[in-house]
Amino acid sequence: MSRSSWKPLYLSNEIATQIKEKSVNKLDELFAYNRATVLTQQMLGFKINIYNGIRFYTIVVSSDMLGHRLGEFSPTRKKPIPKKSKK
Repeated sequence: MSRSSWKPLYLSNEIATQIKEKSVNKLDELFAYNRATVLTQQMLGFKINIYNGIRFYTIVVSSDMLGHRLGEFSPTRKKPIPKKSKK
């Protein structure tokens, strides 16, 4: 079976309930453990802490981020740092 080109938006139940509870005050922080959740219009302006397995990355959702997944904004790998040569 081939991979479908279109998939429905995925919104985890934990994030959905947090958004409903805190929709009045957008200054509260949301905590997300599921990196597959898609950013939707309801999340605009929220501060979301995304867990990548080691630590939380904090983002503020802007209109440019809508439609992307949370995992795109929390890197899971360290960037390689070249060793300095001894002189």
